Amino acid sequence: MRKISFIILTLAFNSILSAQTVDFGKFPSEQNEQKPIATSDLLKSLDWENLKAFSKSNKGHYAYERKDSLLTKYEYVQQGRVADFVLTSFNNKVMEYHSQISNTSKETNTNYFDKDVWLEYAHTYLPNLPDSLKLSIAEPKDVLKAYYELIGVGTRDEYGWICEYSTVGMATQRRQATIQLIRYQRRDLLEQIVDYPNIQVQLYVIDALIYDDLQKKKYIEENLKIELTQMIKELDTLKSKKISDWRIESLNYKISNNKDYTEQLQSELLSQSDWKRIYALRDSNQEVKTCRSGTGSYKIYENTTAELLSESAISEISTRYSELENLGYFR
Repeated sequence: MRKISFIILTLAFNSILSAQTVDFGKFPSEQNEQKPIATSDLLKSLDWENLKAFSKSNKGHYAYERKDSLLTKYEYVQQGRVADFVLTSFNNKVMEYHSQISNTSKETNTNYFDKDVWLEYAHTYLPNLPDSLKLSIAEPKDVLKAYYELIGVGTRDEYGWICEYSTVGMATQRRQATIQLIRYQRRDLLEQIVDYPNIQVQLYVIDALIYDDLQKKKYIEENLKIELTQMIKELDTLKSKKISDWRIESLNYKISNNKDYTEQLQSELLSQSDWKRIYALRDSNQEVKTCRSGTGSYKIYENTTAELLSESAISEISTRYSELENLGYFR
């Protein structure tokens, strides 16, 4: 067995029996140059088979193994989230591993993510994705995950804001992915997939671009223009008093920076051609799969681009995102 090149704190099975505590291991947050970790190696270090057997016969301990066509997930939880971990495996390689232990003198949290394995998984999930739409390992972990989840890797094919999957409504996975790209200011990636051949994805991208446009216009009006007016007024006052010192030079520098930044933001606003493309999509009146909250159960509904990109719907986009921000989705 290949020796794992960093420290793994193995599961102390005997201590589980006596103290009902576990030690799940310590990982670096990301891995770029090292070889992937074999899932079998990590499971052996965690003593997975014994942990499963222990969980079956001990109340308050649960171990699950779930598979789909590409991934296998191994999950353990001690009741009350005292301790838990989730290991996600692709092709017998560890793609993600998260664990936490809270009932010790020193709480531990481990987050491990292998970009190489994630990209291999994503490109296997979307075998026909053109090279022009593929990302490289140089991107941050959160950006990689959000981008590929937005275009469909491991996510439901639906459009919505807050949707009811059980008794509690929550933002769709693709909406959360869209928010991540907004948080990272990756308008470039949104524009890259604005014509992606999936109408649900196109709508997520378009409302994000509209939100970005509205936020930048708001910042220009409520911050940069007011700031510029105040600086110009202060500069005029100094000049009228025939004061010549460092304050004038400093104000001129700040005014120049303000104007440059304003021009930069204005260049990133939606153009007339962008709006023509948005209205063309609206007028195409294509069917869209949507989900909703407040219905009592999860269900997919049929809607149209004409309704979802109507003037009233567009006017609500900023409010919709603000609601999600208030719910903590932008943290």
